Amino acid sequence: MAFVFLSLHQSNNSLINYLYPPNNLYLLKITIHSPKQFNTSQWSGGSTTQLYIFPANATYAERNFELRISTAKVAVEESTFTALPGIDRKLMILEGAITITHKGQYSTKLKPFEVAEFSGDWKTTAVGTCTDFNVMTTGKQQSKLYHIAMDAGSDYTLRPKEKCKNLFLYATSGSIQIQLRNENYILETGNLMVIEDGSGSSITIYSANDFGLVVLEMY
Repeated sequence: MAFVFLSLHQSNNSLINYLYPPNNLYLLKITIHSPKQFNTSQWSGGSTTQLYIFPANATYAERNFELRISTAKVAVEESTFTALPGIDRKLMILEGAITITHKGQYSTKLKPFEVAEFSGDWKTTAVGTCTDFNVMTTGKQQSKLYHIAMDAGSDYTLRPKEKCKNLFLYATSGSIQIQLRNENYILETGNLMVIEDGSGSSITIYSANDFGLVVLEMY
């Protein structure tokens, strides 16, 4: 019997299409990160918990990441955002409320699950205390950030855009059952699910209790 071994890193398009069908069945990668895996750092006005960074060997201090996802607890009434030139930001309030001001741009009040998009180049300050969800990207990456809240016993079908490359699901409350391609997963409060190369996949979400879910689509 003869065996043929094929390298998955070959650049021949026909080989790639054979090994990886258009629906990305074999490319799909799912990981669930729990709070015990996250790194929390303290700062003068509160704390920041890093949930995810890419590349994996990148660091916030060196600003050499393409994507960074974190949560932050702001405990002081007035705070100033760190200047982050070349970095695009999205910020969603999870608890509390703040008034955020971008000098020379605009000022707005953010309530739970509302999203602000702004440049890290801007001079930004905030008034109010809160817990927030942060997304930082570099380069030409695009994203969509939103929140889903459902009553106990409800189900929901999440259909990311076809061009969605990677999908991130962060449970803000409840214990959530997620079905993807006939596989079932449980996402507990504070867990982050990372779905890589899952474009075109619909996701069924169900919970026996009230639940909240932050969704980040990356394009």
